[in-house]
Amino acid sequence: MKCISSSSAIALALTAIAATTEAALSAGCNTYLNALAAPTHPLARCRVFTALGFPAITGAHDHDTAKLDKILTTYCATPACSDEQYSGVFKDLQANCGVDMTPENQDTLGTVLYMWYMSPAQREAVCYQDTTKNTHCVITSMNEMIERGQLPDANINEDDLYGYLQYVTPFTNPTNVTEASFCTSCNQQVANIFANYYNKTPAPFSLQFTQNLTSSYLNTVLADQYRGQCGVTTLGTPSSIGNNANTSGVFQPVNLTETATAKPPGLDSAAAVIIGQSVGMKSLVGAMVFVGSIIALI
Repeated sequence: MKCISSSSAIALALTAIAATTEAALSAGCNTYLNALAAPTHPLARCRVFTALGFPAITGAHDHDTAKLDKILTTYCATPACSDEQYSGVFKDLQANCGVDMTPENQDTLGTVLYMWYMSPAQREAVCYQDTTKNTHCVITSMNEMIERGQLPDANINEDDLYGYLQYVTPFTNPTNVTEASFCTSCNQQVANIFANYYNKTPAPFSLQFTQNLTSSYLNTVLADQYRGQCGVTTLGTPSSIGNNANTSGVFQPVNLTETATAKPPGLDSAAAVIIGQSVGMKSLVGAMVFVGSIIALI
């Protein structure tokens, strides 16, 4: 498997974008997206998984979570992009690509919008610490999945660091997973991060896609799964793990348990998780040109 730099990966992905979306997207939108995705763009690091350079660090059957933990430590020590920076990107995307937000462009532009919208919560999730194990919570969850032989989406093609990390941010739709393995502290804390983000940050785009990006839908699907599977009545601000401080919001999870019996309808169906959850997202990404072109390089 060929390892390449993240800059090279992004550059090749941009070539794919230009080649595949030129006819569908307006010239102004194409120009803006190419500039925004360039590795030299000041906001390039705001897109979490691109900023981590996964095409350069991961490969098939890669379970070296210690390596990923070091990368996350370095990444999380860098300044996070501000709310103002994200707001600026959302505003510019609407200004440059508003006319292109149609069903025909869901597979390309829809992925770009989704990834930008999710990036703030993704960064907070990948940087959240499990101080009881002196590692990141996502690493704890990934190690537990690897130990029990669970593949993301039960798909051998996702057996790599990227696949696992996408799957646990947040971990949803736990097919063939016991309540105890799904309802761990780290999985719930990451879910809390996303629930809090959905609550306080409504989706900034008025999309005309088949699968609409709505924060209320994303939050409902997430909350239903943890409520039905884990007995969590409220998702929101992460509670502390060890000495980890809790400062990100006002919503407080209650009744965190390790067992539950009730499942919401569709819990074991991938169709129940559409564009809003990482479980569906990995499969969705494979069909979407922009992110798919990056994954193809891994």
